Amino acid sequence: MKLSKLSVIVTTLILTFFVSSPSFAEEVAPETPAETSAPAPAETTPAYEPPAEALTGVGGWAVVDPVTGNVHGVIVCTNDVCGPSGSWAGKLPGEYMGCTNCNLRFQTRATADGNVAGWHGTQTNVDQNGNASQTNNGSVTWNEPAKNFTIKNSSTDSSNTKVTRTQTLIPEKTASDGKNLYTGIVDINTEYQSGLINNQRVKGTTNQIDINDLSSSISLEFPNWSTGKKFFFDNPNLLIDNVNSTIEGALIAEGFDPFPAPATSSSEFPDEVTPAPVEDSEDVVFVKAIKSLTENVKKFFSGVFGLNREI
Repeated sequence: MKLSKLSVIVTTLILTFFVSSPSFAEEVAPETPAETSAPAPAETTPAYEPPAEALTGVGGWAVVDPVTGNVHGVIVCTNDVCGPSGSWAGKLPGEYMGCTNCNLRFQTRATADGNVAGWHGTQTNVDQNGNASQTNNGSVTWNEPAKNFTIKNSSTDSSNTKVTRTQTLIPEKTASDGKNLYTGIVDINTEYQSGLINNQRVKGTTNQIDINDLSSSISLEFPNWSTGKKFFFDNPNLLIDNVNSTIEGALIAEGFDPFPAPATSSSEFPDEVTPAPVEDSEDVVFVKAIKSLTENVKKFFSGVFGLNREI
């Protein structure tokens, strides 16, 4: 969606637009002064200096709580106004989203077409019927003295599958290609935890160096399977291609049939009497749960890494 310089944008994490007398003692003989060491200098935090990329025009400036580092919003601004030497001296006048005396920190570069966006906040996705289909809980914090931001957000869907992602935003790297703000995102840690299926669940984790890293290793864990089963794949292609056979092999090793036949009626005359449904055995229920969870986590990581081939 194309925006002007002063437009509001809502992303997964939301962008907001803003615009005494001396006393005398009895004389005594002087003492030989004791040797003392010079006091250690007090540690001070260096004053904030925006990166060179903040000096070239408009950009996204984060409104930062001076105590917690929490980002309350992002405004479209220039260094001449929002920078430490600007007319606002690096602080937003007045109160903003419950924050007073907020610091201003450069967060994102404008894209080549003049669009400005940034990260903060919480969003609820709504389906076509007006129902909340997925809730994203996000936080963005400023890191001093690293001069970068930590972005955390989590989402939970109707099946109670939870995805948590933590990533670092490097301001000067955003839109380094003139187009993509996500070029500033590095160290992306993604955690997947499924809802329960017949008391079984699966967890998956991966860490990408940046958004272009499509070869990160993936670990899977089934915490309720025996004493906990863990599997490791060197890259997403190995996961997509081999996870089914790997899980099936682990099931066989424990004496399970990875391809259980469906339950059938025990009646010899099914046309004469409607038979009561035959429930799957406990082992079959377990196997089906593990295989279903495997398919779900495989599809999730296929989406994370953009592997859209048939799986």
